Amino acid sequence: MRVLIADKLPATAITDLENAGLEVSCQPGLKEASLAEALSSTPYQALVVRSTKVNAAMLANSKLGLVVRAGAGVNTIDVSAASEHGIFVANCPGRNSLAVAELAIGLLIGVDRRIPDATADLRAGRWRKAEYSKAGGLAGRTLVVVGAGRIGLEVARRARALEMKVLAWNVVPEPRAELESMGAELVVDLHQALKQADAVSLHLAAVPATRNFADQKFFAALKDGCYFINTSRAEVVDQQALQQAIEERGLRAGLDVFDGEISGGEGEVSDGLLALPGVIATPHIGASTQQAQEAVADEAVRLVLEFSRTGRVLGVNEAQQQGPGHLLVVRHRNEVGVLALVFSALRDLGINVAETENLVFSGGSTCLARMTVDRIPDPEILTALSRDSEAILSIETFSGGA
Repeated sequence: MRVLIADKLPATAITDLENAGLEVSCQPGLKEASLAEALSSTPYQALVVRSTKVNAAMLANSKLGLVVRAGAGVNTIDVSAASEHGIFVANCPGRNSLAVAELAIGLLIGVDRRIPDATADLRAGRWRKAEYSKAGGLAGRTLVVVGAGRIGLEVARRARALEMKVLAWNVVPEPRAELESMGAELVVDLHQALKQADAVSLHLAAVPATRNFADQKFFAALKDGCYFINTSRAEVVDQQALQQAIEERGLRAGLDVFDGEISGGEGEVSDGLLALPGVIATPHIGASTQQAQEAVADEAVRLVLEFSRTGRVLGVNEAQQQGPGHLLVVRHRNEVGVLALVFSALRDLGINVAETENLVFSGGSTCLARMTVDRIPDPEILTALSRDSEAILSIETFSGGA
């Protein structure tokens, strides 16, 4: 199987894939037109990317069966187009949770103690101990974690170690038990929680429903001088509303993501928010620790190897079956053409098969095929089908999960 890696991954990831017998091409410089050309000219079956965008045209003109994003989200991949072409899209959620949580806590402490400003003054030869002795301190303060997924939970755990009171708001799945075990509290009313916050840490995925989630109403609920941390995505914050809260109400912000970000490892950045007093920032490095990159790469390798062995992975674009639906179970001899006969009969009846699996019993002489179908054939047709082939031992039907 041919694999194209279009972003930087640890060398061990490439070695692991090659040792498994896969043909690997590592071309981290491929972007847009050059990536499209590579996919159309060579029949790669799997593509691994990090921040590189994968659009509909690339997918349509490829032989791909799998696209892996070596990261938490899939917002850089046209998932709808992948689904149209029967291409699995998979990601590596949770593998960089610790790294992002560590940075969020680092930014929180940095905002409180004004560590970057103090360092800048010392480098410039200015000793301002009186100014930088005015930190509020974090122990006993209330942190509201907005989005208690994998990363949010790790932030809550570390904040509790700092003896902060933690209130967490989430959508699904409900993390109540895990929060309570660490001495944190799950809240339902986010607005009321924000009113109690001394600090807020944002951990939301960038989806249409969360765009500008932290808006003017959100910031209006916060106390003057509250600390605001965002290590998730720039799109979830109304930057104008944040800037207004900083300028007019003394909010302090620790940001790893913001509107003025640029792509690539080096470049010039210009964003008025970064120049405001009370703002400290990092260049979108939340997941960028060696530990995190190795963990993400390991998961990406696992996904590619699983696909090479089985032809499938648990993808983010796989439709969720609502129970077994209508089930056709065929017990048959392990002989050539038996299932072809069944599928042919179903085709003639206009019955669609959504899923199928064929289990082989020990000894290899007998099998059991399970097919999820959109409707059950009439009993007399099934009887006739069994009569036409001695290799079919029995046909049973189960409707609606019965």
